[in-house]
Amino acid sequence: MVRSLIISSALLYAAALVTVLLHHLRGGPRLERSSRLALTAGLAVHTAALGLRSWEGGHAPMASMFETLLFYSWSTVLVSAVVVYRYSERYTELITLPVALLALFFAAANETPARPLTLVLRTRWFETHVTASFAAYAFFTLAFAGAVLYLVFGRFHFGGGERERLRRDFQEIARSAVLWGFFFFSASMFAGAVWAYLAWGTYWLWEPKVIWSFIVWFYYAGAMHAWYVARWRGTGLAVATVVGFFVVLFTYLGVSLLMKSSHSF
Repeated sequence: MVRSLIISSALLYAAALVTVLLHHLRGGPRLERSSRLALTAGLAVHTAALGLRSWEGGHAPMASMFETLLFYSWSTVLVSAVVVYRYSERYTELITLPVALLALFFAAANETPARPLTLVLRTRWFETHVTASFAAYAFFTLAFAGAVLYLVFGRFHFGGGERERLRRDFQEIARSAVLWGFFFFSASMFAGAVWAYLAWGTYWLWEPKVIWSFIVWFYYAGAMHAWYVARWRGTGLAVATVVGFFVVLFTYLGVSLLMKSSHSF
């Protein structure tokens, strides 16, 4: 049943992506409304899939690669939907939706049966840690989208007379998303330290996932310093934001798959 819901949500997201692309190419309010409807319906079905998986496992869906990919894609679409409905911005989803669809594809390819949490994970601090982490990842994905669009519109002169306004909007989206992502990632690291102390008796473990998490934290701390203190703007910061997203991806998937740690799948 969960798999059927995942496929249904992916099809609705694909429909939302196609219709918003056609909206930008052809214009017209009907395509824009259709895209919003497909996006909202896909998010609702995706939420149902998460709820059903939680019921099957008896815990929040965060304990395996399948579950974390499912949760990451949901978080990314949720952030995108907030941008759509709060700001009526319809460009960033051209990047965030394909990312979410890829995550859903890999989730479906790595589906595993639901199982109870191990003893070391049975604490609210673990769930808080993971929830905050993926909220941060979703915002960093949105920042990536804003930065990519800023660079693309600057390089290829899209947008006509609206080009410079759109670039300012994309830069502001990236800035705000990095700020919120950094806030949630900081909360995640705090909750993770408390969880580690309860589980292993120490706030710090010298292992790849923890070390790379600090690299991510310092990286985005540097990006925020560049914006707010050094007043660094434009192409350089946009490129740094794009690079930061791949650092996040490596920390999330690369470290978990390639290196041995307590966070390995």
